[in-house]
Amino acid sequence: MPRVALVQFCPLPPTYSSPAGETGSELNLQRANSSASQGAELICFPEYFLSGVVSEREHWNLAQYPHSHAHLHDEEAAAASHATAEHWLSNFRSLAKELKVDIAVGTIVERALDQDGNELENAVEIPATETEPARTEKRPVLKNVAHYIDWNGEVAGRYTKRNLWWPEKEYLTAGEEDHQVFETRFGKVGMLICWDLAWPTTFRTLLLHGASLVICPTYWTGTDGGPEGAKHNPDSERVYLESLVVTRAFENECAVVFVNVGAPAGCDPADEGANPEGRIGCSQVTVPFKGRIGGAKGPQEEMVIVDVDLSVLEDARKVYGVRRDLIGKLRDSGELPEWVKA
Repeated sequence: MPRVALVQFCPLPPTYSSPAGETGSELNLQRANSSASQGAELICFPEYFLSGVVSEREHWNLAQYPHSHAHLHDEEAAAASHATAEHWLSNFRSLAKELKVDIAVGTIVERALDQDGNELENAVEIPATETEPARTEKRPVLKNVAHYIDWNGEVAGRYTKRNLWWPEKEYLTAGEEDHQVFETRFGKVGMLICWDLAWPTTFRTLLLHGASLVICPTYWTGTDGGPEGAKHNPDSERVYLESLVVTRAFENECAVVFVNVGAPAGCDPADEGANPEGRIGCSQVTVPFKGRIGGAKGPQEEMVIVDVDLSVLEDARKVYGVRRDLIGKLRDSGELPEWVKA
C-alpha cells in the first residue's frame, strides 16, 4: 500500500533576474522533504513544475539537455538556463536516495538531440506582418518529458508527452516513443502527461502492459475550455477532469495518480486578477470500485498524502476483465503485440 504525496502548487514563472528561479528549485526540494517527513513513499509533482510553461521565446533557453547528455551543455548555455536536466534530476536523485522515497518529478522541457548528440532544429515559416516580410526561422526542437526516480536514486523511467494541447504545438514537438511501463517496488508504473489523459488509447497500451499505477502530472487550468466552454458551464474543466480520472481508473483496472498545478499561494482562486489562468487543482488518486480515494480539498496550493491500497485492482480485474477480454480480442484478430504477457 504505497503512501502517495500529491504536491499541488503554482510553479514559479521564469524571470530574467533568476531564470526559472533557484528559489523554485529550493521550494520543490523543501516540498519533497516535507512529504517524506509525513511518511510519503512516492512523491508526485505537476507538469512544468520547475519553471512554469515555457511558451514564450525568451523562455526557450530554459529547455534542458536530456539527463544522459549533460556533458554537452556548454558554459554559455549554463549561464542562461537551469544548467541541465541532469543538474535538476541529480538533486532529486540524491534526495530520493537519502530519504528512501520514489519521486515522480513532474516534467522538464528538454532540447531534442540526434543519435550523435547534435541539437535538432525545426524550420518554422513566419508569415509577413505590416512591418516585416515573411521569413523562415530555426527553432530548437523541444519536448516535454516526465521522469520517475526510484528510492535508490536511479531514473527508473521517463516518458515524452505524445498528445500536445493545441497551444503547445506552437513550441513543443510530440514524443514518438511507444508507451512503456517500468518495474518499481509498488509494481508496474506508467506515466502520461496532461492532455494524454483525454485519449483512451494511451491508457489501453499501459493496460496491455499490466500497469498498476499510472501517474499523470498536469498543467490543466479552468480556462482551457475557452469562452465556448464557459458559456455552457464556467466549471466545465473541473467537471471534465474529475470525470476523466475516475473513468480511466475503472476502464483500465489501475490506480490513477493525477497531480495538477494549483492557484498561486495566498491568493483567492476566484480572483481572476490573482489567478488569471484559473488554476483549478483537482489533484487526486482514483481506483476502480471506489473512484476518488483522496486528494486536494480545492484549487489552493496543498500537499496531500493518500494511502493507495492496490489490492482493489485484483478484484477489479476479476470482475471487469477488461485487459483479459482485450487480449482475447486482439489475439483472435491477429493484432496482439508480441510483448503482451497474458
